[in-house]
Amino acid sequence: MTINQVKLLIELYKNGLNLSIASEKLNIVQSAGSRQLKLLEEELGFPIFIRKANRLAEFTQAGEQVLEQAKMICLAERNIKMLSDSFNPNMEGSIRLGTTHTQARYILPNVLMNYKTKHPQTKLHIEESSPENLYSFLQRDQIDIAICSELISKQDDLVSQKAYEWEHVMIAPHNHPIWKRNLSIESCVNYPILSYIKGFTHSDKVLHALREVQPGFEFDIVASDADVIKTYVKNGFGIGIIAEMALEDLDAKHFKTYRLGAEVGYSSTYYAYLKKRFLPSYMEAFLDTFIKAVSHKFH
Repeated sequence: MTINQVKLLIELYKNGLNLSIASEKLNIVQSAGSRQLKLLEEELGFPIFIRKANRLAEFTQAGEQVLEQAKMICLAERNIKMLSDSFNPNMEGSIRLGTTHTQARYILPNVLMNYKTKHPQTKLHIEESSPENLYSFLQRDQIDIAICSELISKQDDLVSQKAYEWEHVMIAPHNHPIWKRNLSIESCVNYPILSYIKGFTHSDKVLHALREVQPGFEFDIVASDADVIKTYVKNGFGIGIIAEMALEDLDAKHFKTYRLGAEVGYSSTYYAYLKKRFLPSYMEAFLDTFIKAVSHKFH
């Protein structure tokens, strides 16, 4: 078994067993990739894949075990590279950061500005997705660090740390009739409500609270982006419920707000990485910068 064969297995795993894409990722032609798989199976003495119509359909049971070992080999190779970088004071490397849109849009810009002043050579790759996908990206070694909701704090294969707590906020134009009522989650259901798509920014927590008041309740408009929600609220489509991080100074011109933490509950944002991942000093410095920034903002 060669390291290139191991890397080919990992790329197949990452790319849905598409041999063409996996081979391209490794800068080899598909026929060469196919030949390497055949040689590997001959060396091992058993098939790694179930094939259908000359295509790789899935890993065999034995192939799944080989894949798990291949993951550890590739992780060890990356750890050794990072360890090498950590002993070189002039080597800053790169950080593959996975996060949700809310964190990337409203929290990380200031964090990264502060970080880059001290680590100008570090390259940053930001991947936006849902918490479920970010966990998968960590497992597939597609990102180094994830920043998102509590989901990543519940996984046995991750090191996780709570960064800060936040709450949802109701927004509506200054002249909206809801401001003439006694404000509560109950008063919200009398108007069209706009909020997040399922799976984003704890929309399930908001929906549960609203269904406690009105069984079967559904949002009128849903989006994954708070800027979209704010735009439609501004144009009179209803009340918005967004994460407090998405409130900006300029929003005060267009909206009044009501905090819902006491009625909906508070949420937490975590950072996480694989337990077996070695973090070089420049990654640890990023996490320190992140924690200091959010501790100051959400004290």
